[in-house]
Amino acid sequence: MKMVNVATFDTIIEASICKGRLEAEGVPCWLADEHIVQTDMLASPAIGGIKLQVSEEWEEKAREVLAVDYSDFDFPFEE
Repeated sequence: MKMVNVATFDTIIEASICKGRLEAEGVPCWLADEHIVQTDMLASPAIGGIKLQVSEEWEEKAREVLAVDYSDFDFPFEE
């Protein structure tokens, strides 16, 4: 099974949020190099950051999920 990088991140927080979005949509995914970056943030540029990976068969679905922008979404909160 060949793995494909669908996104890269400088911080574990951003990587984990996107990983959670994919998992919520049923897309199996993995984070590569997350521990190296957490141990030494200065190594991130040298290794290309934290990589969010999926198998080739899930690449299209993963890119669709990650392309959705929720920044303007008005969440209905009840008071």
